[in-house]
Amino acid sequence: MPKESKTLLLKEEEVILAKERTILSFMQTGLASIGIGLILVKLFNEIPFQIAGFILIMIGIVECYESGRRLRKKQKEMDEIKKILGKKLSI
Repeated sequence: MPKESKTLLLKEEEVILAKERTILSFMQTGLASIGIGLILVKLFNEIPFQIAGFILIMIGIVECYESGRRLRKKQKEMDEIKKILGKKLSI
């Protein structure tokens, strides 16, 4: 396997790993939104706080779902690269 193509695949793998870290950060933000929303709903009885809490919970749930979906997509891309690298390294 030529050194250039091996380096290119490794660079692509680095980019995917960086994107995975970003996606996990979004998931962490979604979980924080859910937590803050739950605190607002449980601790404050005023209607505006209840509404804000439910909105934060919904935003957090959507963000976690979307982050999980994007993470699975990036993991599939990483598996494809590993297959390509595995085949080319064994030749």
